[in-house]
Amino acid sequence: MSAEFAYDLDNFAAKTGDEHDKELKTRSLRIIKNRRKAKTVAPFKIILTAAIVIAVSVVMIYSQVVLTELTSEVSYYENKITELDTEYVRLQGELEASTSIKTLEEAAETKLGLSKIDSSQVEYVNLTGEDEITVAHTGGKYLVEQYWNSFVDFIAEYLPF
Repeated sequence: MSAEFAYDLDNFAAKTGDEHDKELKTRSLRIIKNRRKAKTVAPFKIILTAAIVIAVSVVMIYSQVVLTELTSEVSYYENKITELDTEYVRLQGELEASTSIKTLEEAAETKLGLSKIDSSQVEYVNLTGEDEITVAHTGGKYLVEQYWNSFVDFIAEYLPF
């Protein structure tokens, strides 16, 4: 750029009407109308989109609530299982302690009054003798006869003879 153009004061000087019109024609912009229609968003599309967003949000919140409830229920049952396992171990120990030989001996001595046997309580039986079978006397041959005899004996006790 030269120095002349930097201080060209003719650009700011008053212009005549013809010069002004000529300058406007060369400098003016041409406006072209848009022949396409402006895109409008249909209201039902906005409503449909909003409804889908709300539905997805509600489903996500509901699933989180259900997940939280199930997690707390699982935690409750895990605690219950832990308590029952502890009780099981305690009862197993108690059962083992109660069935030990020492515990049984103490119970027999204190509750039942039993004591260990000594040599004076031992009796030996000789089984080298003859084997013998003894049949108890049944009284009569028939069952009816046995009942009749026992009835007669019962009556005879109370009659004065």
